[in-house]
Amino acid sequence: MSTPFSFIGAADAYLDILSDTGEPTGLELKGDCSEFTPKPDSERKEQTAHGRSNYGQVLASVTLPKPMTATITFGQLDQALFAAAFFGTNTALTQEAGDVSTPIAVVTIPDKWVELGHYMISNVVVTEDTDTDPATYAAGTDYEINPRLGMIMAKSGGAIAEGATVRVTLTKAAVNGTIMKGMTKANVRIRVKLDGQNFADGRNFISEIYQMRLAPTSNFSLIGEEFVSVTFEGALETPTGKDHPMQHIWLS
Repeated sequence: MSTPFSFIGAADAYLDILSDTGEPTGLELKGDCSEFTPKPDSERKEQTAHGRSNYGQVLASVTLPKPMTATITFGQLDQALFAAAFFGTNTALTQEAGDVSTPIAVVTIPDKWVELGHYMISNVVVTEDTDTDPATYAAGTDYEINPRLGMIMAKSGGAIAEGATVRVTLTKAAVNGTIMKGMTKANVRIRVKLDGQNFADGRNFISEIYQMRLAPTSNFSLIGEEFVSVTFEGALETPTGKDHPMQHIWLS
């Protein structure tokens, strides 16, 4: 006999970001999933009468199922979800530490920053573009350096002529990071598995979506005063070998 129950759920969310061909790559626990809302949908078809006495009345009606969707919101992201929020892909950023002793030729722009092609730089030396007794320019007077971004700016009124080419040597620190390239992967499919509990009655549950195609629906501000959350929506797909797109299991 079915017993009515109330529901307030909490769960850990495990995601498998499937390969391009839909193959599993392994489930990973993701950070703070604050919403998981599967939504069935349907369309109602009605046959209406056209007689003198029953015009507009329903003679028959049918409810036709439509593709199921889901909404998932994360308050914390890993690199894979961060990339998915921008339809992006990740590649490794690796910069080895060392001295760049072969001069970098840079065409300067007065009072504008020009990139040098390295991050986290130091020991910068800037000289004029000549092989015969080149003059060395003075930092702070002739140019400025942004060491973290690896940029140089020739200063108006300094010794560097407008639009002149200079030669730069420097030391670069070791850098390990991630490059996210936006708008490079629009079709991201995931499998979702929730390890949940209903706080109202203490029962444990497992809720699972076999295959869902992600689409970010919220804005991700890279500057702000509040923590960012990211919401994804998507259509649930029924994979080969299944006759349903999701299941929910009560464990107690």
